[in-house]
Amino acid sequence: MNNDSLRLIRLYEHWGQVIEHLEIKKGLYFKKDNNCPVFQYENKTENDVQNCTIKANYYIGVGTIPNGHPIFISPKVNSKLLKLIHENLDDENLDNAVKAKIENEDEIKSLPEVDVVKMLSEIVKLPNATKEISALLDIDWNATEIEVDHLENDYLSPFLVLQFLYIMKTIVKKGLKKSYYTVEENLNSRIKGKILVPQTIKQNLLKNRATNTYCKYQEFGYNSIENQFLKKVLEFVKNYLSANKELLSSANSEIQHTLNYISSAFDLITPLENIREIKGIKHNKFYKEYKDAIQIGELILKFFSYSITKSNKTKRKTPPYWIDMSRLFELYAYKRLLENSEYSQIKYHWRTFGNEVDFIGFYKNPDKKNISPVIIDAKYKLHYENSKEHQDMRQVAGYSRLKKVYDYFSDKVNNNEIIDCLIIYPTLDKDKELKISEIKAYQSIYKMGICLPTKNSV
Repeated sequence: MNNDSLRLIRLYEHWGQVIEHLEIKKGLYFKKDNNCPVFQYENKTENDVQNCTIKANYYIGVGTIPNGHPIFISPKVNSKLLKLIHENLDDENLDNAVKAKIENEDEIKSLPEVDVVKMLSEIVKLPNATKEISALLDIDWNATEIEVDHLENDYLSPFLVLQFLYIMKTIVKKGLKKSYYTVEENLNSRIKGKILVPQTIKQNLLKNRATNTYCKYQEFGYNSIENQFLKKVLEFVKNYLSANKELLSSANSEIQHTLNYISSAFDLITPLENIREIKGIKHNKFYKEYKDAIQIGELILKFFSYSITKSNKTKRKTPPYWIDMSRLFELYAYKRLLENSEYSQIKYHWRTFGNEVDFIGFYKNPDKKNISPVIIDAKYKLHYENSKEHQDMRQVAGYSRLKKVYDYFSDKVNNNEIIDCLIIYPTLDKDKELKISEIKAYQSIYKMGICLPTKNSV
């Protein structure tokens, strides 16, 4: 292959590969944060051939590395590596050099793929979901667009669409906003508001409609510019969902129910014709969901280039984007904890003295009789099922020794007691779902698996 030709670099989460005739001089970073590289790379020259070893981190999506090559990272789970760890390593050691060799493309296709849409359909129900989901996404609207297979490689569209739908559901539950809006109407035998003279002459007098008058007036009701804009976006979303049932199959039933619920409330709203009118809208703090819905609606229209026919193409161009899978798993774990009666008063991202704890609250430990205080840390590392990382143990143990943490639990724990620590990790084994086990080398540090939803194998 010609060194100058642009080839798609296809990677999978946590996987590495050696690519011949490639040199990378600069990496990609999530939200331009140098502490968050999308992938690791190392250039080497062997036998006068320039090679690059490149390994994906915790981000999925599509982008372009600085030398022009498009790169796509998907959430395939290397279950072959997990099996190798399970068969050859004990619980106390993990040789990071161990790699499971994937023989061919067919074998890759047979490996499980994390169902990102299913995870998103759960976390959109969380409190402050809009803010949290926004932190998961990094979209570069100014970069050159990249053509992708719409059904196979597009994770951005469902993120935007599902987020929009659940904000809209909140708006409908709360009640649509009423406000004054401008109406231009050709009235018969009456006048209302301001007479539009040019339109009256053109539409009525020149056509011998002497009793008609074209008027402009203010009306108070639901057919405001904001609601008209949301109805416009809703039409795009309906078109997208109709054309992409396969992509959203894991959450299709719930999505359709939500769509029907929203649509009924917007039946009498007229879709906005001139999208630019939404730019001058001032938002009411009481209807804060409107601001979020309009912002996401603008992203959806921009993503589909304001053409409803583009939302159902199997191949189309997309701006570069990345999704933080570790943060997505963290939110998914939070949703699972909140719906479990054995975890109570769980707070998400509790902060103190520059430290940020993933979760703090109470849980029921099977080794203890009472509900116990606990510090919980979510680690998006599949190998935790059969191993551990000492650095993570030191981190979570450090959190649990903070004086502010003891103050938080002041009425439940004495200063001489050890506060439990729990590591939550992703698993594919349903038998280990929500099962707590002690990490033997440490006192009062436990781990618990939460099943990742996966798509059906190809």
